[in-house]
Amino acid sequence: MEEILLRAEKRTGTGKGVTRKIRKEGGIPAVLYGRGIESVPIKISAREWDALMRRVRKNVILTMELHGDAGTESRPVMIKKIQPGFLGDYVSHIDFLQVSMERTIEIEIPIHLTGTAKGVINNGIVEQHLRSIMVECLPTQIPEQIEIDVTNLEIGDSIHVSDISLSGVKLLEQMNVAVVTVIPPEAEEKPVTVEEVEPEKVEKKEE
Repeated sequence: MEEILLRAEKRTGTGKGVTRKIRKEGGIPAVLYGRGIESVPIKISAREWDALMRRVRKNVILTMELHGDAGTESRPVMIKKIQPGFLGDYVSHIDFLQVSMERTIEIEIPIHLTGTAKGVINNGIVEQHLRSIMVECLPTQIPEQIEIDVTNLEIGDSIHVSDISLSGVKLLEQMNVAVVTVIPPEAEEKPVTVEEVEPEKVEKKEE
């Protein structure tokens, strides 16, 4: 497994004033937390972060070089949450999760469909019910994505969670949940013809 480094510095102080100053200086405020450790306020370089995001996926394990007064520590971490700015044009804050390489973790993995379903030839429509799925595995076995081949699906066919098999990965979704289905084309609605009905004539009785 390729080691991907990310530099970070411990920071003192919290609050809007501190985080605003960090962003003004070209940094991103962040926090590092994990099982059995105290949360550590940190900051990273926005430039390094942008470069990193262009070459890795979100579910990758990073080696964080954490710099502080006591020296430098290396910690295995994952990106837990990215908080965008008000207009979405910058990263406001990042949560990093420290992980143990010997302990399983729960993580959400995207689902990617491949192939062209046979049912599409007959105007069927591929309907994807699940875009991602929660799994449990060791950090070293996290899949980048779950690929599902829909080539052999005819109209009315489905692929369920129970049909997915990944070595070393436990699926945390119910087995009977459909991931993808090929549904028939929608019936074309015929225009409703309304017949004109002459109003009933009512004869006026003489008094």
